[in-house]
Amino acid sequence: MRYACQTLFDITATGVTGHFKATRVPFFDRSGNSIADLESWNQARNKQRNFETLTQILGLRCQLTEVTDPVIDQTGTKWMFEFETETPGVFGDDTDPTQVLRSDAENVPMLLDLDNDPTIDSILITSGPYQNIWFAPISINN
Repeated sequence: MRYACQTLFDITATGVTGHFKATRVPFFDRSGNSIADLESWNQARNKQRNFETLTQILGLRCQLTEVTDPVIDQTGTKWMFEFETETPGVFGDDTDPTQVLRSDAENVPMLLDLDNDPTIDSILITSGPYQNIWFAPISINN
């Protein structure tokens, strides 16, 4: 099954992992941003951490395949990516195919002070007026 995820959190896949090492700067991260000092490294690392948090939530119940790098929408407010699972129905039944996934993600802490709206709550909210993450199945048989 294929799914889409949209969120208001900055989940840019920067590829910045591990600990900061002054001997390794300057360099460009996977998203093309210049990493020249501890501050820019921390910014890139926290974006990557947010993406890792989401993939860890998704991977609690299944093996993910075909995970795309997150992209930001035209408004600059939502990050989106897609992924596939080999196990149909792992995140819910036919009537609500993302119910379990929303339950797993609810109230998980995320990092702020990145390129996202600073007024959103610092936890994942999967429903209601302050919702900041959405999951949807995608038909791959079209």
